[in-house]
Amino acid sequence: MSAVLAPEPVDLDAVTALFEPRVIAAQAHTGELEFGQLPAPVRELLHGYTAPLRRETFTAGRLAAARATAALTGMPRWLSADGRGAPSWPYGVAGSLSHTNRVALCVTGPDDGVGLGIDIEPLETGEELLSAVHYVCTPEERERLRGAADPALAVLRLFCVKEALYKALPPDHQDGTSFQSVALEWQEPPPGTDPAAPVHFRVDRGPFPGTEARCALIGSRMVAAVSLPRPPGPVRGLAAPGSRAADSAPGSPDSRSATGCSCPGAAAAGSRAADSAPGSPDSRSATGCSRSGPAAAGSRAVDS
Repeated sequence: MSAVLAPEPVDLDAVTALFEPRVIAAQAHTGELEFGQLPAPVRELLHGYTAPLRRETFTAGRLAAARATAALTGMPRWLSADGRGAPSWPYGVAGSLSHTNRVALCVTGPDDGVGLGIDIEPLETGEELLSAVHYVCTPEERERLRGAADPALAVLRLFCVKEALYKALPPDHQDGTSFQSVALEWQEPPPGTDPAAPVHFRVDRGPFPGTEARCALIGSRMVAAVSLPRPPGPVRGLAAPGSRAADSAPGSPDSRSATGCSCPGAAAAGSRAADSAPGSPDSRSATGCSRSGPAAAGSRAVDS
């Protein structure tokens, strides 16, 4: 039986460049870690889910998050989930997760009142979304898409941005938010524009009008990023500061290496780690890692 080839890695420098202020980004791909190697409390979050792909993407997402939290705090954390099924971030950490069928992406930063949202989609998803454009886009957005040089690419950008925005929202704003309740403003790139060039979006109607987002084609995947200033809410996390909840279980990032490590140990495996401690002026610069709401039928679960 031939080995399964690892997917094309995500350019993490390009991911962090989409955020302002900068974040730490980490990635993992399916097959790096087996579901059974996750700590038991984390495996229990998928109790009743036996589909192999669901378990693989869930495991990759948790591994990416462990790498990102290690890069930010010096300690890898295996994410639990809140009562809604969304990832529950450690004390003092803001973050967001997204995945395709092969790659998981996580971004983290200090929990300083800025909500983070990330979404990653395969390029081919754009063609599929053309048949669902009435679901994804408002009438005004559909009208603007008529002049797009590449309609599939344009609707994919909109889809990604709305997904990322949803993840950045406080929980009490996520309920009732849908693709149709959010209207975006943007300048469609003219023909011949490099598809890797970031496109800037602004929320015209919906929660937190004026919120800005960036979206770019990174390799063969579309990535959208949202940094949403918001009043800090209750901090949900695996454990209180100083604890070590499930951090050294077999297969945890502090006991293994990964291809593409920028430095030894868990704090860097698969990540672009900040060089300074969380909270310092340059701690969110990267130097070296649902869905409920908008996504409905056919989407991945919020606890990716």
